[in-house]
Amino acid sequence: MRLPLIAAALAPLPAFAEPPQVVTDIAPVHSLVSQVMAGVAEPELLLQGGADPHSVTLKPSQARMLERAQLVIWVGEDLAPWLARAIDGLARAETIALLEHPATSLRDFDGSDAALEEEDGHPDDDREHADDGEEDHEAGHDTEAHDHDGTDPHAWLSPDNARAWLGAVAEELAARDPENAETYFANAQAAIIDVTQMDAAISARLEPHAGAEIVTFHDAFGYFAATYGIDILGSVQPGDASAPSAAALSALKDLVDDHGVTCAFSEPGSDPGLLEAIETGAGLHTGVLDPMGSTLTPGPELYGKLMTGIATVIDTCLTEG
Repeated sequence: MRLPLIAAALAPLPAFAEPPQVVTDIAPVHSLVSQVMAGVAEPELLLQGGADPHSVTLKPSQARMLERAQLVIWVGEDLAPWLARAIDGLARAETIALLEHPATSLRDFDGSDAALEEEDGHPDDDREHADDGEEDHEAGHDTEAHDHDGTDPHAWLSPDNARAWLGAVAEELAARDPENAETYFANAQAAIIDVTQMDAAISARLEPHAGAEIVTFHDAFGYFAATYGIDILGSVQPGDASAPSAAALSALKDLVDDHGVTCAFSEPGSDPGLLEAIETGAGLHTGVLDPMGSTLTPGPELYGKLMTGIATVIDTCLTEG
């Protein structure tokens, strides 16, 4: 049963005889949870490789993963409304929706801070696969476009949120598995130190580019840009499942020309022709930004490599531009 975070916090948590079977949704969350659980158990990762978290058709292997889970740790319904329905239909596990955690700092797609509704702890906004040769499972199907308004769910790209989530996950696991509580807290503290060092290194690397304007493929990097002083002038794709119109591309091209933008970024699997459509006479330097770590090996080290990789690509492009 999927429980709201606040309601779950008020209810007594079951203590498990063994460490709980944990399922995470996306690779960055899996990486953070893996760090907290190191030496105790390994969480499972629901979405592998380049699977789009916004719209998924569950395969039988993924359905079975949810059915045997005791705890599901996921970003939340703003990122994956299909997973909310899949959990309701398949899982008997408790859940932790990280976007709903009070320690999470949220932003709207317009750059403002997102407020939480007191009534139910959900952000105040409109909510709207990888092929392994298995038959699709209907429970997780979602064909709705993920429109980019309201709360920005890509909150893992904020190091502040990563630190907050590490602590929150340790507390949640310790409450359910007291025998390993000391390990969870020690692991979380060590991971928080690592994230802090990573954050400082990225800040130093991107500081010379403070205020620089870039174009991204879709609006997924707001948390990262806000943290490190980069200005995202616009995005090529208006939503995760919507193609840009010719008029929108023309307007973005004019904006790039007017502002003298030198760097635009695609994503793994995106159409490179869309970046070509906004090139001006001076040309654009381009790179590939991966918000999900889809090209990285899942595991504890993925989060640091993901964040450092984004910083490296941006720094390289702006330096060359």
